[in-house]
Amino acid sequence: MRERYCRVCGSWHELDKWPHNCMPVKSQAQSDLPAPHFVSDAIDIQSMHDGRHYTSKAKLRSAYRAAGVVEIGNEKPQPIEKPKTDRQAIRNELRRVHAEYNA
Repeated sequence: MRERYCRVCGSWHELDKWPHNCMPVKSQAQSDLPAPHFVSDAIDIQSMHDGRHYTSKAKLRSAYRAAGVVEIGNEKPQPIEKPKTDRQAIRNELRRVHAEYNA
C-alpha cells in the first residue's frame, strides 16, 4: 500500500484511491494541449525586401537568404575579441615612471 501526503486536506491517501475532493483544481492558465509552447511556422506578412506576401516563416527566411538579406534579431552575437596586451610596453612604461619619480 503506497500513500502520499495530500497538500489539499493535510492527510495521507492511498495512491490508487485518491479522494475526488482532494484533486488539485486546474487553473485557467493551464492548457489541454500536449505541447502548449509550440511555435507555429504560419505567418501572414508582407516582405519588406520584395513586397510579396508570405504565409510561412521558413519561406520568408529562405527568400531573405537567397537575396543576401540579413534578418535582424535572429543572428547570434559574435564574440568580441580582446586586444592583445603588450606586457613589455607596460613594463617599460612602469620603469620609466618609476625612474622619473624616484630619481
